[in-house]
Amino acid sequence: MTEEYLRYWGLDHHPFLLAPDGNMMCVTGQYFECFERLKYAINTNKGGVVVASEDAGLGKTTILLKLIDEMKAEYGSHFRYAFVDHPTLTADQMIGQITGLITGETPGDDKLKNLTTLKNALIAARQEGGKSIIVIDEGQMLCEARSVLQELRVLINLTHNNEYLHTFILSGQKALWDTLQEMPEFWQRLPVRYYFTPLRFEETRELIRYRLNKAGLDVAREIFAEDAIEIIHKYSKGLPRTIIAVSDLALLNGYNDKTRKIGFKEVSKAINSMSGRGESLPYIVADRGETPKDTLKAPNDTAAAAGMRTPAPPLEYVSHSARQGLFNSGSAQYLKPVLITLFILLFVFIGAAGYRFVLATKQPQNTVIIKEVQKPEAPKEPVVENAQTKDQQEVGEAKPQVQAPGEAPPEAAPEKDVIAAFRDEMKKKHETPRNRVAVVRAQAANVRSDPGIESPRILTIVQGEVLPILDERGDSTGMKWYKVSLYGNRTGWIASQVATATTK
Repeated sequence: MTEEYLRYWGLDHHPFLLAPDGNMMCVTGQYFECFERLKYAINTNKGGVVVASEDAGLGKTTILLKLIDEMKAEYGSHFRYAFVDHPTLTADQMIGQITGLITGETPGDDKLKNLTTLKNALIAARQEGGKSIIVIDEGQMLCEARSVLQELRVLINLTHNNEYLHTFILSGQKALWDTLQEMPEFWQRLPVRYYFTPLRFEETRELIRYRLNKAGLDVAREIFAEDAIEIIHKYSKGLPRTIIAVSDLALLNGYNDKTRKIGFKEVSKAINSMSGRGESLPYIVADRGETPKDTLKAPNDTAAAAGMRTPAPPLEYVSHSARQGLFNSGSAQYLKPVLITLFILLFVFIGAAGYRFVLATKQPQNTVIIKEVQKPEAPKEPVVENAQTKDQQEVGEAKPQVQAPGEAPPEAAPEKDVIAAFRDEMKKKHETPRNRVAVVRAQAANVRSDPGIESPRILTIVQGEVLPILDERGDSTGMKWYKVSLYGNRTGWIASQVATATTK
């Protein structure tokens, strides 16, 4: 079945497996920023890093595995690391496990000997031009183990020639972040910090598309409808782990139903199945004021695990079988076609009336009415002809007009004919300038709220995106910024260093 499932969707391997996989990590948005900070900490020997998240399942472990894969590819055998994903150990056990992972040898029982062996291995890696990192994942499990945290704090101080011998990365949920802030002596040794928040809708859509394309789907093909992604995002509350789980089950439902695109039906069945309500498709909601999309709630156990307030239970649905029962009793089965016919006729009548009303009240936008207004003639002054006046008229000289006291000055003749001005205006209106666009040439580029590297980030877009340019401006450093149009009516600024301006 697995081979048929992948072949049906045009995939090479499964796109939505829950196990952390650095190769399937969509490094955009906040993940791109976190990844850059992690590499910065390692390359500059900052010593300590803390990575935390608001909830469980936001991708901390996956991005750490992605970091390890990249360091292996860059440094090869000169890269050494220890990844501890179950830190509920004593201080001596923690030092022993880290020593064994760094050296590749079985650690001893003596703590001092293990520390000496660990330091010598880290010095050897540094002299070979390599890098070393020590990663403690699920650090929130150490919130009550202050003695172990203090041992890890001292471990950061392993230095040689005034340089840190390794980069220490501590990862966990919000409780760890709060605990470390209560320990200034430890918090100050973690200068590089990053805090994950739930994904926005655009990031949810990008995550689903990226994993499908990474699994072999043709980039020109879309198999998740927009409304399906909206429901997945609302139900998951932006948690990647839940997004992946629902998307995987929706694909399976689509395969079983032999559909060509995942829509509301497949996602709804997946959510009902995960929530323990079976796989029946909801047709009618008990409360008419809500739509099925708005009543989708995350499972209570997920919310409890994340430390959030437990959501209210979802509204009850009337399943397909119950809906059939509504029309199988008495005369209801005869009324159904009549009501449907009346509803269609009413809809057509309202639509025709509305269309006629709109046409009757709407005036053409390009119609220009030119009204000629006749100006009142000014009272003529009596002209006294004399020899001097007659001589002036013969040589073509105009008589200067004398303004009487209290008389309004004569109006100046218009500089341009009304018809000519109208033609010029219409000509300018139909002259369309060439549209400028910004093409992203970097792997990932940040769009900010104002022109400047310090301005807040709105979102991150990937290479190849084409955005219409609305304006351009330079910042205080001389860098050029383009104001671009984003999704909907949103706008933002993108730097010329990561995007190229061109014309369509």
